[in-house]
Order: sequence, then C-alpha cells, then structure tokens
Amino acid sequence: MSQQNLHPVHSATSYYVDVILPLAIARPYTYAVPEELVPEIQVGIRVEVQFGKSKLYTGLVMRVHHEVPNQQRPKPIISVIDEQPIVTEQQFKLWRWMAGYYLCSLGEVMNAALPANFKLTSETRVTLGPLFHQDPALLSDKEYLVAEALSIQEELSIEDLQDILGQKTVYPIIRRLLDKRIVYLKEDLQEKYRPKKILCVRFQEPFASDPNSLHLAFELVARSTKQETALLAYVQTSKQQEFVRQSELIRQSDTDHSTIKAMVKKEIFEVYEREISRLGSYEEDTLDAATLAPQQTRALGEIKAHFADKGVVLLHGVTGSGKTRVYLELMQEVINQGGQVLYLLPEIALTTQIIERVQKVLGDDVMVYHSRLNHNERIELWQKVQAGKGAVVGPRSAMFLPYQQLSLVIVDEEHDPSYKQRDPNPRYHGRDTAIILAHQFGAKVLLGTATPALETYHNTQKGKYGLVLMNDRFGGIELPEIIIADARKAQLEQRMYNHFTDTLIDELKAALERGEQAILFQNRRGYSPTYRCPTCAWHSECVNCDVSLTYHKFQEMLKCHYCGYSTKLPTECPACGSTGLTMQGFGTEKIEDELKIFLPDAKIGRMDLDTVRGKNAHAKIIGEFEEGKIDILVGTQMVTKGLDFERVGVVGVLSADQLLQFPDLRASERGFQLMLQVAGRAGRKHRRGKVIIQAFNTAHPVIKEVLEGDYAAFYGRELKERHEFAYPPYMRLIRITLKHKKPQVVNDAMKLYAHWLKQQLGEWVLGPAVPYVGRVRNYYLLDVLIKLEMNPQKINFAKKHIHAATEQIKQTQGFSNVRVSIDVDPY
Repeated sequence: MSQQNLHPVHSATSYYVDVILPLAIARPYTYAVPEELVPEIQVGIRVEVQFGKSKLYTGLVMRVHHEVPNQQRPKPIISVIDEQPIVTEQQFKLWRWMAGYYLCSLGEVMNAALPANFKLTSETRVTLGPLFHQDPALLSDKEYLVAEALSIQEELSIEDLQDILGQKTVYPIIRRLLDKRIVYLKEDLQEKYRPKKILCVRFQEPFASDPNSLHLAFELVARSTKQETALLAYVQTSKQQEFVRQSELIRQSDTDHSTIKAMVKKEIFEVYEREISRLGSYEEDTLDAATLAPQQTRALGEIKAHFADKGVVLLHGVTGSGKTRVYLELMQEVINQGGQVLYLLPEIALTTQIIERVQKVLGDDVMVYHSRLNHNERIELWQKVQAGKGAVVGPRSAMFLPYQQLSLVIVDEEHDPSYKQRDPNPRYHGRDTAIILAHQFGAKVLLGTATPALETYHNTQKGKYGLVLMNDRFGGIELPEIIIADARKAQLEQRMYNHFTDTLIDELKAALERGEQAILFQNRRGYSPTYRCPTCAWHSECVNCDVSLTYHKFQEMLKCHYCGYSTKLPTECPACGSTGLTMQGFGTEKIEDELKIFLPDAKIGRMDLDTVRGKNAHAKIIGEFEEGKIDILVGTQMVTKGLDFERVGVVGVLSADQLLQFPDLRASERGFQLMLQVAGRAGRKHRRGKVIIQAFNTAHPVIKEVLEGDYAAFYGRELKERHEFAYPPYMRLIRITLKHKKPQVVNDAMKLYAHWLKQQLGEWVLGPAVPYVGRVRNYYLLDVLIKLEMNPQKINFAKKHIHAATEQIKQTQGFSNVRVSIDVDPY
C-alpha cells in the first residue's frame, strides 16, 4: 500500500467502518476506508487491520458510515479479505443479544462464533498442504513465493510471510492459498475423526461363491474339534447376519484367535476390516424399524399439536424410548418443505456416534459441524448453510452458522451440563441461546431428555412450553430393576469387600457367568483423592491451588486435577517425619485395581480423563467393550453419556452419597440425572437389566426417587426447596468472581467492588465469600452472588451497574490487573 494512503484525507464523503476485533474490548473500533477499497467494503466481510503498535488482526465490518470519529485520527484498514459477507445480519443479531445478556464484549462472542481459520492474527502459523505439486502457472507470483518458502521451511508465521513478500498485506494471499488447498493452518492438520472399524470373518474362495464345496472345508478341519466348531458356528451365523464379527465368532464357538488364524492359513477364512456405525444396535433397531411404534406416532402428533401455539416443546422420554426416531421424522418433514434444521448434541463424542445413523435416514441433507473439521471442510459447510441447505448436527458451536431458513431446532439431552460454556467468555448456555436463535427465525424448538432440567420442566408446568411424554422403552423392553445396597449396614455386618458391598459383587459374578457385561460408575478419577498423615493430620495439597492432590498409582504420582501440578509420593510426612502415611477415599483407578482381587478372571477396563487422552483412545475403549474384550468397564460420568451396549446386564453406582453431598444448589438435580442416565445403560434386547446403587445414607430422598424412577416426586420436592431458599427457577443468579495472584489485592478490590454494587443493588448482593476452591493456578478467588427476581427491568438495571462497576475497577489504580469474570445463570 502506498504511503499517502495511510492517512486518508477526512472529507465529508469519507467512509468509515466499525470493526469487531476478536478481543475482549468494550466496543467495536472505527477505521477509515482508503479510497481504492471503498467499492469492496460491505457489512459482514473481514478486513485486515492494525491494532495497538504493530499487531495485525482480522476484524469484521459491523457498520459502514460517514460519521467522523471524535477521538484521534482513525487508522486505515489495510486490506479487504472477503469478496462476499461471511456473517449475516441474523448472526450479528444473535451476537448482540449474547453480549448483552451474558455481559461480555462482541469481540469475545466473535471469538467463540467464528472458526479459527476466519480469525488470522500475526501469530497464525501456516504449513504446506499435499497439493503443492500443481502447475505453478495456476498461482500468482506472490502465491508461488509463499508456497516455495513453505517447501523449504516446514511452517511459517504471518509475520515471517510479511518479511518474505516485503509487504504488510498478506491476508488476502493466504486466503486464496487456503481456498486452493495449497496451504493449511497448522492446527488443521491434527487428526480428524476416524470411522470405527471392526474385524470380521468371511469365506475365501471357492467356499464364498460355491456352497456345494463346503464339505471340502469340513474335511480340512476334521482333525481339530475347535476348528470344526468354529466352522459350524460361522455357517449358522452367516445365514442370520449380513457380516460376522471375529469377536462374536470366537465367543459363540468358545474358541480363540489362534483357531481363526489356523483356518486363515488353511485358506478357509479371511479376516478383513469393516466400517460400522458407532451407535449401539439397540438404537439402530429403533431407527431402522419400518413403521413407527404406536408411542412414537402418538408423540409425533402431540408435538405437532403443541407447535401450533407454542414455540418450545419438551419431549420427556425414558432412555431407550426411541426419541431419536421421532426427531428424524420431524427433520425429514422440515427438509422436504425446504427448511433448515439444527440438531444439537451435548458433545462431540456423541456427535460422531449418532451422525452415521442420521445420515443413513436423511442422506446427504445432513451436515456435521464440529471442532475437528479442517479449514476447507468448515468453509464448505459454512457456504452450504449460507445457501440454505438441509440439516446440521453438532455441539453448541453449530448455533453460530449463517442459517437462512431455520425452521426447527432440536436440543437432545437438554439437561446436560456440557451445554454451558464455563471459560472463557461468553459463558453462554447452549440450550437457552438456541431458543433465542429459533425465536429470531420464527422456528420451533424441541427439547429431548429422560431427565429434564428443573427450569425446563417448570416452564412446561407454567404452560410456557408444551410437554410430550414417552414412558415406555421401544419394543416393550422393561426398564431396569434398581436395587439400593446399604453400604453402612454391610460395613457393620462386615459384608463389605473394600469399597464393594456383597450385593454388588454377587450381581457382578452372576452377570459374568451369564456372559453379560457390567458398567461401574464412580465420579472421581485417580487412585485415592487424599494422602494424609494420621499422626499430625498433614495432607498433600497443591502448591498452586487450594485442593488436595490425588494419588495416581499407575504413574506413582500425586496430581492436581485443577492445574495439572504433579509431585512424587513422599515416603514420610513432610511435617512430622512419620512414615505411616495413609490414603483416603477411592477413584476409578483404585476400583479397577481392587476388582482384580475379587474377580480375578474378569477383563476390566477403565474410561476416564486419564485413559482417553490419546487420539482415538475413547473410540478404542468403547470398541473393545462392544466386542467383548472388556467384561467390566469402570468409569467417570463419561460412561453415562448416551452410549448403548447390547450385553450390559448390570450397572453399579459406587458412591451415591458423593454425588449428593456436593456444595452446589444443583447437587440433588445432578445426582438424580446422573443415576438415572447410568441406569439407562442397563438392560438389553432379551433381558431386563439390574442397577445397584451403593449408599451409606439410603434414606436420602433422591435415592428413593431414583429407586422408583419418580421424576414428578423429585420435581415437586426439589422445587419446594428452591422456592423456600429463593433459587432458580424462581430467581435469576449472576455470579461475579474476582481473581488476582495476591490475596490482599483481591480482598481490597472486592471490598470496593461489592461496596459499589451494594450502593445500587442493596440486598440483591450476597457476599463477598471465598468459593469452594479459593485458589486455582495461583490466583486467589472471591465471589459475590446477585439474586434477582424474574423481572426484565430489574435484571437490566442490575446488569447496567455490574458493567459500570467492572469498568470502574479496571480503571482504579492498583486494580487494573484484577480479573473479573461474570457468569450469568451459573450452572
């Protein structure tokens, strides 16, 4: 860009743009538009701008105008990146609502809403893609220069490319190279989701095509009883099934891998890999059934009737009632009428599971959106949605796509806490934001779950939402039998096996004898949560956080689950020198370890954050469990998430007390939901499942309600308590946390902050108080809670003063480094 354009002359006809930057700054910044770029400028396109002394950012044009800014001379925009707008007016409308409701900046919403590839900064690193051996004539000189530089050096930052090209304007060149798939952003090259593959067995020739030659195969195995049994089992199974899994054949014929190997050597069998759906076959039955079950037909009719006068309907159906099939019927209707559908799932692990089934029914009309798509897939999907195409399935980030004719939004497992974004800003709730998005388009919303969130159910009782019930499992399968095992009684009568009641151990043994599998749930990973000294009461604590360190036996380390700090196990007490240190409590690792003592022949697997860290580790564990390589799966709440396993006969909850004794207003609600969701994993096609819940306090009302599967009783009792103590759904909460590395600074800042708020908001302000964990990653925390009636005027009044107090504290001397985090509707 020539020097004279850097400071354009400000005439009455000069153009200015308000640009949103992906940063936590209070408002959009105004930039001048150089004359030669005026024809290209429009709302919703990206521009390259300088912010601060030398940093370059990709910003979004929010407004084009002629108003000369009052402040200092605006900087010019450096270049225009897009030819067409990438963000629609509807998206801006949603962003503005989110920034206002969740008290954050538009830049922070933009950061959450746009894929990384749309937000290039000076630090973005690019690397050469596999298509570079193309004809150089297809590239401009500068594009070729960039590709050439990347072929010599593996990766370069945007700043490096500016030096190589000797110019500031490089974003448009990078965008063209990304579109041509010549370069990729570095984070794109991380491995994407892999389809699930299993090992299957089939006949080799001539046996595959000529059934009459089978007698030759039997002659080849005549000297081995095991091989003969395997061959017979294969012949029978292949008549009933489209393909035969190796694991199933081994199980049915009671042989082993070496038998199959020997038959492969004799050229009877061939072992091959086959891609399969990630959904359990039980769920497939509910989707494949040619006709809807009477319950599904009734539910569909009721949903449509409610949609006539209500924008939101709750489909409250027990686990396994066939809700997914109802969703698909509605999606199909909307697509046939030319509308768009958004189908939200709580997390990506579930997205990859359910998508193949949805695509099987709805074909190419369905697109999947998640964080593992690369630049080109994402751009392609963005453009398809912008063109008004079909349905999108994805986690909460799928809400930010540029929809044109959104007609239906489905929020599956609407109670799931994963819909709430905790850090960083915007701390939005996916379900609530999806309802606002639908409202903007005049679209309908269907919320589906077996255990509705209290707020949602309350809205149905007030008549704000419609309610449709599905109380029976698909295919007439009975709900599991729930047994409460009294751990206190078992302990007194010395019937405890370490952390297991005799009831649980007996049921596990019986299930294994029947050839069934089991799932054990304990919501705490690691081996033991506390390591302490009985002599002086010392216990291992994190150096950066106010929490106990958890012992991990496999690594022989003490670890902090908040900041990742780890240290070796002390041989003696650091305080008094005693060597008699003991462990208290138990996590998933300890359960896995101890089960091996009581059930030595069982194959035990573990699924928690420690075992699923690697790529595909999650899918591998699930695959091994499905194939019967694991008999008992021990896990944290990962095992409760909508997975369907056909052979699970027993599910055990090891410590119900732990779920219910948490200092949180939603502890009972979460405990109830988790236990019922875990229970939903038990039971199979031909047999009723069993759920064993271990508890010391069996008189707890939630345990009684889980035992009877009585949601109405739980709802009535919990609602009464919430009303008594003035909590949601009767009140609105806003939690404000101040953080600083020095306790004195955070104390003084909070004193001032709370004082300002109390002046304006009076008794609505509770606190300040130290939260449950008062120090995390060396930051000391203090909370203040604001409780408001459900009155829009009062809520807006409170938000205005919170915003003012936050700005004021940042400008007060000595407190500019205090971090303020505001969580509206903390969850």
